[in-house]
Amino acid sequence: MTESPSRQTPNAELASDSGMPSATTLRQRVFSLPTLIAIAVGALIIGFALVRIFEFEWDDVWNNIKNVHLGKYLLAVVLYYLSFWFRGLRWRMLAKTADIGGDNGKNVPGTTTLSGIILMGWFANSVAFLRLGDAYRGWALARESNSDFPSSLGTILAERVQDMVVVLILVLSAAAWLIVEGDSKVPGWVVFTAFVLVASLVLGILVMRLAGERLSRRLPGRLESVYVNFQRGTLSSFSGRGIPPQVALGIVGWLLEIGRFYFVADAMGIDISFGIVMFAALANAMLTTIPTPGGFGFVEGGLTGLLILFGRTDSEAISLIAIDRTVSWLSVVLFGGILFVVWHAAKAKKSTAYSLNSPV
Repeated sequence: MTESPSRQTPNAELASDSGMPSATTLRQRVFSLPTLIAIAVGALIIGFALVRIFEFEWDDVWNNIKNVHLGKYLLAVVLYYLSFWFRGLRWRMLAKTADIGGDNGKNVPGTTTLSGIILMGWFANSVAFLRLGDAYRGWALARESNSDFPSSLGTILAERVQDMVVVLILVLSAAAWLIVEGDSKVPGWVVFTAFVLVASLVLGILVMRLAGERLSRRLPGRLESVYVNFQRGTLSSFSGRGIPPQVALGIVGWLLEIGRFYFVADAMGIDISFGIVMFAALANAMLTTIPTPGGFGFVEGGLTGLLILFGRTDSEAISLIAIDRTVSWLSVVLFGGILFVVWHAAKAKKSTAYSLNSPV
C-alpha cells in the first residue's frame, strides 16, 4: 500500500520534497565509496607525512597528550560550542533580513534552534563527502520556517561570504601581529588563500547581482525558479543596516574558535604567540573547506607543517593538532551525531502523532 502524503515522516519529506537525504541516506553517504576513498586518501597523506617528512619523538608526543590540563581543555570545548550560539544568532539575522518564511521573517526559528541546525550541518560535513551539511542546513531552515529550499540555501551562501571577509580581516590582523613581534615569518599562502576565497565569493555575488536576471532567463523553467529563489535568498540577506552587527557576530564567533586553539595549546603547556594561534585557527577553517569529511588529512598535514614553520617542534605540532581535532572534529561527530539522531527521532514521533490524530 502506498503511504499517503499526510502520513509521511520527516525523513520521507527530506528525501522527496527537497531532494536532501534522509537520516538513513546520510548514514549511507557516510559509508559510501567516495567518503571511504576520501578517508583513505587523507590517511595516506597523514601516514606519508608521519613516516617520510616529519621526525617525531613519539615518547614526547605521548607525554604531551597525556599531560593535558583537563580544566583548560574543557574551557576550550566550552568556547568552541559557545561560538555556535553566536553563529546561530547571525544566521537568524540574515534569514530575517531575507524574509525567509515571509511575514517579515517572523517564521524564522529562534537562535537556539538555528545553532543546533548549524551543529548538525557541521556533523554532516564531518562525516560525509562534498560538504553535504551545507545543503542539510538549507533544507532544515526551509522546513522549520515553511519556506523554499533555494532561498534558505541562499542565506548560507551569504553567511559564507561574511565568514570569509571576517577571516581575511583576522588573517591580516594576525599578519600585522607577527610583523610587529618580528619572531616569525608571515606564511604568505594563508594570506593569499584568504584573498582568493574572498575575491571568488565577492565576484560570484557581483555576477549574481548584475547578470543574474539574464542568466535565469536562459535556464529551463524549473531551474529558473530555483535559481531566482536562490538569488533572492542570497542577495536579500545583505542589508546596509544589518551588515555591521552581522559582521561583529562573525568576528565574535571566530575569536571564540581562536580562543579554543589557544586554550588547547595552553592545556598542553605549549607556549605559543597569539598571532600564531590566530593564523593556525584560521588556516584550520580554510582547510576544512576542502570537501573531504572534516577536511581529514589536509587539516592535519597542513596545520602540522604550518606550526613547524612557526618554530614548533615536530612532536609539539602533531600532538597539538591531535588534541585540537578532538574538539573541532571528533566532538562534532559525537555531539552533532547525537543531536541529529535525537532531532529526527523527535520530528518523526511528532509527525506520526499528528498523522494518527488527523482525520483520514
